[in-house]
Amino acid sequence: MDTDTAAAIATRTRARTDALALFAVTWALATLFHVWGPSGAAFGLFDRRSTLGLWQAIAGIVAVAVLVRPRSLPLLGALTVLGPITLWYEMPVAGSHWVLACLVDVALLLALVGGRSRDRIETTFVPLARMVLVGFYFFAAFAKLNHSFFTPSASCGNFYFDELAGSLRLSVHSATAGWWSHLVPLGVAAIEMSIPILLCIRRTRHAGVVVGLVFHGVIALDQTHPFSDFSSVLVALFLLFLPASFAAGVMERFRVEWRAVVAGVCGALLLVQWKQGDSRLFTDGLGWAWVIYIVVVLALVVQYLRDRPAPIERPLSFARHGVPRWLVIVPLLVLVTGLSPYLELRTAYAFNMYSNLQTADGESNHLLVTRTFPVTDFQSDPVRITATSDRGLQLYVGEFDIPFLQLRDYLSRHPGAAVTYVRGGVEHTVAHASDDPALVEPVPEWESKLFAFRSIDQTDPTECQPVFLPAL
Repeated sequence: MDTDTAAAIATRTRARTDALALFAVTWALATLFHVWGPSGAAFGLFDRRSTLGLWQAIAGIVAVAVLVRPRSLPLLGALTVLGPITLWYEMPVAGSHWVLACLVDVALLLALVGGRSRDRIETTFVPLARMVLVGFYFFAAFAKLNHSFFTPSASCGNFYFDELAGSLRLSVHSATAGWWSHLVPLGVAAIEMSIPILLCIRRTRHAGVVVGLVFHGVIALDQTHPFSDFSSVLVALFLLFLPASFAAGVMERFRVEWRAVVAGVCGALLLVQWKQGDSRLFTDGLGWAWVIYIVVVLALVVQYLRDRPAPIERPLSFARHGVPRWLVIVPLLVLVTGLSPYLELRTAYAFNMYSNLQTADGESNHLLVTRTFPVTDFQSDPVRITATSDRGLQLYVGEFDIPFLQLRDYLSRHPGAAVTYVRGGVEHTVAHASDDPALVEPVPEWESKLFAFRSIDQTDPTECQPVFLPAL
């Protein structure tokens, strides 16, 4: 092998390992935006003594350490272990973005265990992570193909469009506007359906990255519902569809002094969250942190693409990248998660967020999947609450049905609640839930976490439900 050939191979290898280092940086920032966001409330605002709060604190600290030393495999490994741990303690009130992150963590952990070098770890992990993103995005977009999403007065598309406009000091009421109100859900669905397709086609791959970054960058400007936790996870994964030379160029600029600045700012924001997470200082700091981050990322990507680099060939191919076939377990986990609403395994954190999708007891409002294929019968046993003394359950009266499993889980923690409910066509009234042992029988923790069902809207079209209700 001549000297020039050896140098070229070394350069390509370094570029690939730079891709892993850049991912470590963006994954650390995704972890921080998650901790800073609604999912990290236990760490910053409500209960600093909770188990979840402890793990959130550890995850934030490790993420800052990764920013300082992005090439450290032990630190990156620790960060990926913390993802599934925090997800477990957040469930069943978990965001789909963190389920996505957990699946990526699983892929990286398997690559770390099986890889003997940074280069081998990267070539194993990156195709898996790309596959996870494409699978997730397909299911998220597919879930929106239901008649409720395309009804402006009920659509989550219009709801969040108006909320985003309000955050930008614009007065827009698309949910109740004229003919153009239908363009909002149509536009959102069109963009989301196009992104995974653009990423899979060689000629449009880079356009898919840019469209994804811009779309989710703008969405995260919403200050009423901060989506920077969701968008930051996608940013880290979108960048994996760019050639390794992009990462090499970024990591060359991201030197020790810049690492110290970024880590210092992130550490300071963590400290502010810990001390006063409900303050204007923290919320403004989080908003500006996202704006600066996405603007820098977009600037770097646009500058890189100006030279028109050749797109990656077959980014999802196991054979091309030498990924062991047994690692197909990772995309299979994505498949099961995405199919969960249609199989009635669960309707919470199942890649169906912000979609108005409702699947329950064999029925579906999806335009294509008009019937479900239940493998559980939890949603075949719905309860309609007609009166209650419990403030949490009062939110359901006249609005939502709830699977008996979820009601039992809730009442096992609130045994003193008075409740009148209809189950199986029969009305029941108890002065205290504990008066009926069947109502307060504890649900095993693993069951309440893994089989989590959102409430069932009694109206048609199904309204956008922007928050988790107390009993889901």
